[in-house]
Amino acid sequence: MPVAVKEKLLDLLDKNHQSYCDLVTFFLDSNISTPDKERKASIFLKREIHTLNSSYSNFPSNLGEIHQWIVNNNKIQCHEYQLYKERRNSGAEREYFKNVGQAFEFLIEVAPIKRVDGSWLYSIVHYWNDPVFRDLIQIYVEELGLGLAKSNHVCLFDDLLFNLGLEHFILELEDEYYHQPAIQLALAYAPPEFIPEIIGFNLGYEQLPLHLLITNYELKELGINSQYFNLHITIDNIDNGHANLSIKALEKIYSKFKDKDSFMDKLKAGFALNNKGLASLQIIKNLNLEALVLKILKRKALVGNVIHSDKCKLNNRSINEWLSEPNLVEEFVEVLIEKQWIKMDRDPEESRFWQVISHEEGKMYGVFNSTEKQIIYDWIAGEHSKHFDLNTQKITPANKNKNDFMFSYLSDGELEEIQHQISATGNLAMKMNKLLPYLAPHAHHSEIGLWCTQRFVNFLFPFLSDKNSSPH
Repeated sequence: MPVAVKEKLLDLLDKNHQSYCDLVTFFLDSNISTPDKERKASIFLKREIHTLNSSYSNFPSNLGEIHQWIVNNNKIQCHEYQLYKERRNSGAEREYFKNVGQAFEFLIEVAPIKRVDGSWLYSIVHYWNDPVFRDLIQIYVEELGLGLAKSNHVCLFDDLLFNLGLEHFILELEDEYYHQPAIQLALAYAPPEFIPEIIGFNLGYEQLPLHLLITNYELKELGINSQYFNLHITIDNIDNGHANLSIKALEKIYSKFKDKDSFMDKLKAGFALNNKGLASLQIIKNLNLEALVLKILKRKALVGNVIHSDKCKLNNRSINEWLSEPNLVEEFVEVLIEKQWIKMDRDPEESRFWQVISHEEGKMYGVFNSTEKQIIYDWIAGEHSKHFDLNTQKITPANKNKNDFMFSYLSDGELEEIQHQISATGNLAMKMNKLLPYLAPHAHHSEIGLWCTQRFVNFLFPFLSDKNSSPH
């Protein structure tokens, strides 16, 4: 890592962060030491907890009430979902995503959170030798897919983004989308004093929210692979899934704390941290496909501002002049609409702009890839898109084995070295301590991280090993 970059990251330890994105980068940097991350995590979490509203949740204050409270919430969400399906079966339109483009926007904007899925439990893995933490550790390794790329939550979501051509859009996201991921990563490196907060946060995150059920339904309806979302519906269930394991872990760890009142206060604070930053439902409510289209056009303007002909002028400006400054792009789009080059809320085939970028004989054919065209198409169509046959507008990515892409022909020998070290020692504690760094949020979804997760599961959870079909 360049010295200047490392100094900037380390500077975040004692100063207010410049952005939440900086914090995410800091916690995911393998060159930053764990003690430094723990120190920053403690500072950041204390500030986040301090700013929580005192009436932040109706979470029960009595341990004995929590299980039933969660069961009741689960029933409410399921009932609301049944009402949703009744509305849809009666002919009502989708309530979250009008079209594929909006679904793409949602996937882009939730990506920072999904790419650190499960990370808040990483610090708990270091207590692997204490049976009281075993339930939480099981949740973590199952979030990691037991070391299989086809089940690892981060691998699944990254694969979805890649298949849809959305991975590059994340680089343009505003900082607010990194607030909640920064909290989750801070919990990943939180010192022992934050154990109650971690448990509380996990308890909240393993609930079954209505928005997850509807998102899964509508993505599938739009022809988008919803496996990642469906997995969270099944694996987090209150009967024998992560929600159930979370409650069992809470009861065991609660019994070990002397100051029960303090424990419950910290537990509630951790639960409330789920509400910090932009939640999925907020993102859905704020979907703005036009803003995403403008980002696409501004990016294209950077390379297209000198190659257009000066013959075509709109409002006394050539295309090159319109594209010469990113700030003019929005006004340029308004002119295109005014001049009927773009006919909003109509079949895009009626728009000259769409013909120019999508037809093989169009002068801008090939400038926009299929994903960008999908977004532009759905933006132009607007309300008219509900009349379209979904099979004619969705992108159908090629299927592939999710384990195949994890193999690298370029190896620095690190995986071979850790494999040798694990096989060379008969001491379980030494094996586990060598594996733990590769279960970290930045590493577990890599080839070496997946292998280390498999070994960790084999050592600590033999009963889960039959689910692990790795050839290693």
